Amino acid sequence: MKTKKTHFIFKHAIVEDKNRIINWLSQPHIRKWLHSAGLQNLLNTLDRFFENNSESTHWIAYSHKTPFAYLLTTPEGPDAISLDLFICDTDFIGKGLSVPLIQTFLLDHFPHIKEISIDPETSNTRAVHVYQKAGFQIIGEFIASWHPVPHYKMKLDMKDLTNLNF
Repeated sequence: MKTKKTHFIFKHAIVEDKNRIINWLSQPHIRKWLHSAGLQNLLNTLDRFFENNSESTHWIAYSHKTPFAYLLTTPEGPDAISLDLFICDTDFIGKGLSVPLIQTFLLDHFPHIKEISIDPETSNTRAVHVYQKAGFQIIGEFIASWHPVPHYKMKLDMKDLTNLNF
């Protein structure tokens, strides 16, 4: 499948992006879902990424030339990854960009991957809705060690993504 032409560009985060990422993650709409041990774990992986000592990859998404989203991918075996995604620039929230952002990112950068997982809090109904619209399916529920509240385990098979229209 050929991806729809979008205005998104994805680049690996660089050290000069660190303050932007920290500022983005400190915003109330993100801190509601990412805080305490989960936030500290993410910041630790970010530092290790900048030291070239991390399996995780940190990404900045741009709309044209404007940075607006932060993504994190982590290998989950030879043909699977986990994904974390945050729309950080509040001017981009509620614009219907999340689904094409996810789909474009995965198709452009991970067409060889078979499965993607994501694990939003069950109470984050907005995120769960977006992920389902992007093709993810809820496969279970668990209590996260980093934040002891219910989370969904959601999966996306790339073969299913290639069949979606966006």
